[in-house]
Amino acid sequence: MTDSGSPTLNLTAVAAGIHELRLPIPWEDEFVNCYLFNRGEVVDLVDCGIQSDDSIKLIRRAIAEVGGPGARLRRLVITHIHPDHYGAAGVLAADPEVEVYLHRLEVPLVHPRYLELEQLIAEVGRWLRINGAPEKVANSLMNASRSLRDFVTPADPVVQLDGAETLELGEHRVIVQWTPGHSPGHMSLYEPSDRLLLGGDLLLPSISPNIGLHPQSTPNPLDDFIWSMERMVALRPALVLPSHGRPFSHLEEHVDRLKAHHERRKVRIEGIIGDREVTGWEVAHELWGRREHIWDTRMALQEGLAHLQSMAVAGRLVKHVGRDSITWRVAARD
Repeated sequence: MTDSGSPTLNLTAVAAGIHELRLPIPWEDEFVNCYLFNRGEVVDLVDCGIQSDDSIKLIRRAIAEVGGPGARLRRLVITHIHPDHYGAAGVLAADPEVEVYLHRLEVPLVHPRYLELEQLIAEVGRWLRINGAPEKVANSLMNASRSLRDFVTPADPVVQLDGAETLELGEHRVIVQWTPGHSPGHMSLYEPSDRLLLGGDLLLPSISPNIGLHPQSTPNPLDDFIWSMERMVALRPALVLPSHGRPFSHLEEHVDRLKAHHERRKVRIEGIIGDREVTGWEVAHELWGRREHIWDTRMALQEGLAHLQSMAVAGRLVKHVGRDSITWRVAARD
C-alpha cells in the first residue's frame, strides 16, 4: 500500500507492447502475474487476479498507464479458472465491450465450483472418504475451498477455445497452447516473433505447480502435465513469462529437472508402499506428514493420487476400486 492508502501499482514492461502486472494473493505471501498487451488505447489482458477492490483498482490503473487516459479493455484471456487467475473476470466483463476467452474444458468447471457449490462439496467428501481420509478429517477438508468463492465473480466466455487458435493481443499475435495438467483446460500462449511463452501455472521458475487427481481433474493429470511441458519445450521459447515468480529461460533444462523430481517421488512412493496395499491418504501422509492448513492437506492428497494414477497407468502399480475404497499396491514384476 502507498501512504495515501492506494494499492501499489507493480507494472513492468517485459517486451514491446507487453507489460507484466503483479497482483497480490491474500491467502499467500505471493503475487499472480497478469499480462497487458496494448495497441494504442486498446488493451488486452491475460488473467485478472482475484475479485477484490484493490485488484480491480490496480487493473484499471494499469490499463490507463499502458493505454493512456482513454484506454479500454477489449479481450480478457483466462489461462484457467483458479481464483487468482479468473476471480475478477465477472467484474471486468460487466462492460459489454469486454470479450472473455476461456478454454472449453474450463467452462463446465465454473458453475459447480463457484455457483452451485454444495453438490461439488458432497462429491469431494465422497472422494476424500474412498481415498482413505478419516471421517472427521474429511468433513473439514471437503469445505476447504468454500471460502475461495468469495474471491471470484464468474464471467461467461464470449469465445471458447480448443488450442491452436491464433489470437491478436495488442500488437502481437499469439498461438493458444492447450496445456492440461494443473487444470483440464489450462492454456499457455506462445508469441512466435519474439519467442515468448506465457506459461500460466504450467511453468513456474522454481517449483512444480500442484498437479492433483480430484473430481474436477483429468483422469491422469501428471502425465498430462509432463506431455504439456514437453510440447512447450519443442517450441524453443527464448523466455518464459510465468504466472508466479520471475521470467526465466533455458526451459529444456527446467523441464528435465521437473521430470526427474516427479520420477524420484514415484520411486519413493514404491518404497512407501512396499508389500502393502494402501490408500492414497496413507501415501500422502507418509510423503508430506501432517500439514498445518487443511487446504495444504487436501492438495497433498490430490498430488499423491496424481502420482499413484500415473504409476498405475504405466503398470508400476495395481489400482483396486471398490464401492467404498480405492487402494494401491506395487505390481508384480517378472
